[in-house]
Amino acid sequence: MAHKATSTNQDIANILKENSRIMVDIGCGNDKQKGFIGMDYYQYGDVDVVHDVTKFPWPFPDNSVDIIMVSHLMEHITKAALPVQLRDLVQLLVDKKILTQKEVDEKVGELFFGGTLMRFMDEAWRVLKPGGEIMMVYPYAGSMGFWQDPTHLSGINEVMWAYFDPMEKNSNGQLYSLYEPRPWKIEYSTWNPSQNMEVVLSKRLDDRSYHRDHEKRY
Repeated sequence: MAHKATSTNQDIANILKENSRIMVDIGCGNDKQKGFIGMDYYQYGDVDVVHDVTKFPWPFPDNSVDIIMVSHLMEHITKAALPVQLRDLVQLLVDKKILTQKEVDEKVGELFFGGTLMRFMDEAWRVLKPGGEIMMVYPYAGSMGFWQDPTHLSGINEVMWAYFDPMEKNSNGQLYSLYEPRPWKIEYSTWNPSQNMEVVLSKRLDDRSYHRDHEKRY
């Protein structure tokens, strides 16, 4: 079903109402997957929701999406965090009443701590239904496909996803415990070091046992 390219709350509500199964193609450009709702920074013909995926939160409610598709976008999302000076500057402008918090929320979005790619994954976790899946394909870190593009920011290999799965068997959850992001389950992972990598993660429900400091988290 085609929808006007928008990110207003009302149109998002209409999309959710009109579709019993919500599948979102993030960064779809002009090549949206059939049956998916397209979300992109630019207003291409196939885009249903115009939104910068590095501006949080995304315009979808909690637990509202069944599947997220991310094709050749992850490598464009930096692992770096927002500069502390930028966060402090925006907060100073709000404190001095030069900007309102509403203006910051609408134009800038959340001034989050930590890396952007990790925040992206936490946001995907938020909007997915329990058990919902995110399917990703991107050039393998260090491959010619990764290095050739001057806009690629993040190299991703098979080990990185162990930092997101508290039950990942090879690391026995040790890598997850370093940062404790929202928890995922690695459902599928295949790669060719000279070409692409394909990964499917499903949303785990958060659990006290995944975290070292239970009281702090909950």
